[in-house]
Amino acid sequence: MNKSTNNPKPGSNIVRIARLDAIKPINIAINNFDLKKKLYNPSITLLIIYLTIILAGTILLLFPQATNHPDKNSFLISLFTATSSFTLTGLVVENTSEFWSSFGQTTIVFLIFFGGIGFMTSTSFILRLFGQKISLTQQLLLRESIADPKSLGKLQIGSAVSTVTLIVSYSIIVQLILGILLTLTFTKDMNLYMALWQGFSQAISSFNGAGFVFFNNEGLLGGYENNSKVMILIGSGIFLGSLGYLVFFDILGSIRWKRLTLNTKIVISATIILNILGTIVFMLLESQPNGLLNNYSMIESIKHSIFNTISGRTAGFSSLPFDSINSSTAIWCAILMFIGGASASTAGGIKINTFMVVLAYLKSTVTGANDTSLFGRTIPEDQVKRCLTITIIGILTILLCSIIISQLEQNNENSNIFFEICSAFGTVGLSSGFTYISSFGSRIVLTILMIIGRIGPITMILSLGNINNPKMFKYAQERVTIG
Repeated sequence: MNKSTNNPKPGSNIVRIARLDAIKPINIAINNFDLKKKLYNPSITLLIIYLTIILAGTILLLFPQATNHPDKNSFLISLFTATSSFTLTGLVVENTSEFWSSFGQTTIVFLIFFGGIGFMTSTSFILRLFGQKISLTQQLLLRESIADPKSLGKLQIGSAVSTVTLIVSYSIIVQLILGILLTLTFTKDMNLYMALWQGFSQAISSFNGAGFVFFNNEGLLGGYENNSKVMILIGSGIFLGSLGYLVFFDILGSIRWKRLTLNTKIVISATIILNILGTIVFMLLESQPNGLLNNYSMIESIKHSIFNTISGRTAGFSSLPFDSINSSTAIWCAILMFIGGASASTAGGIKINTFMVVLAYLKSTVTGANDTSLFGRTIPEDQVKRCLTITIIGILTILLCSIIISQLEQNNENSNIFFEICSAFGTVGLSSGFTYISSFGSRIVLTILMIIGRIGPITMILSLGNINNPKMFKYAQERVTIG
C-alpha cells in the first residue's frame, strides 16, 4: 500500500465552515395567487364571447317585432336561428323570408356579418379606427380568433392589428362590390329598395358562406335557380370567402407560384382539385335516370354541378333540391362538407389545409418516408399531430352525434340524418329536409354541433384542458401488435 496515503501532508486537512446563508432559518414566501391569470385562456375567452353573441342574437329574435308569427316563435327556434347565423351555417327550422320580419332578417344579416369577420377582429378594428391601443391580451385573443396560432407563420403578435385592418378592409370591399353587382341584377325584377336589400343581404350571406336566402319568391334561389349571372356572382362570393384572408394577402404580395407560401399553394391546389373532382362526380351521379340532372342539357348540368359543388363545400346555397338527391350523391357531398374550405376563412369543416396534411402523412407512411412533406417542404411533426387530432375528433364527433340523433329520430332515414350532421359540423347549411321535421332533442344536438364546427375541434380541446403543457417525462417504450 502507498504510504503517502497514510501520512497526509500538512495543510491537506480542510476545515469546512458552513456558509451563513445555509444556516439561516428557511423562509417560505407565499406569492399572491391571481385567479384571473390562472384561468385566462384565449380559447376559453373566445368560446365565451361566441356564446354571448349567440345569446344576444337569440334575445333579439325573441322580440315580437322580429317575427311575423309571434305565437309560433320559441326560445329554441330563436336559439337555433341565431346559432346558425353566427356560425355561418344556414340550417333553418323556419322559412327565413316568411317567418322572420324585416327586423328579424336584419338581425340575422348582422349576425352573419360579424360571424364572418369575427367578433375580436371587428372590435380591434373599431378600436384602431378611434386611435385606441390594443393590449397584448387582446392581441393574443385576436390571433386565436383569426386562425390556429401555430399555423400562422407571418401573423405574429406585433402584426396582428395591422392584419386585422387588412382583413376587415378586404371583407367589406368584396361584399360591397358583390352587393352592388347583385343589386343591379335584381333591379330588373323589383324596386330599388328591395333590390338593395336583396343584393346586399345575399352578398353578405354568400361571401361569409352562410347560405341564408332572403328571397320572398318561391324557389331555392327565389326563382333565380337558372339565372347564370346570379349564380356566378353568388358562387364568386362563396369562392372568395372560402379561400381565406391569409391566402389573399399572400397572392397580393407575389403572384409568382414559387414565391407563394406553402399554405397558399396547398389551399389553391386543393381547392381547384376538389372543385373539379366534385363537379365531375356530382354530375355523373345525378345524370343517372333517377338523378336530378337527367332532364338537363350538358351545359345546364355542368352549370348546376359547378355551383352546387362550390356552395356545397362551404355554403348552403343550392340550385337543386337536395332532399331529392341520390344517396350516393349525399354521401359524396357529406365528404366535401366535412373537408370544408381553407383555414382562416369563413368556411367550416376540418379545413383543406388539415386534410392535405393528413393525406401527405398517409403517403409518407405508405412510401416509407421519414418526414411528411408537401411541395418540397417538410411539415413539422407537431402540426402533423394536430391535423390528425382534428380529423379524428371530427370523425368521432360526427359518429357520436349520428348515434344520438338516430336514437331520437328512429322514423327517419339514417342517410338524411348523417347528411344533416355533416352539414351542421361543416357549417355548410345544405339540408335534406330533416331539420324542418326534427325533434327538440335533435335540434339541441345540431345547435351544439354548429358551435363546435365553427370554433373548431382543436379549440374545444384547448378550452377544456391545457394540452400545450408537455409532460417532462417519458414512459418506457413497448411495441404492440397491429394490423
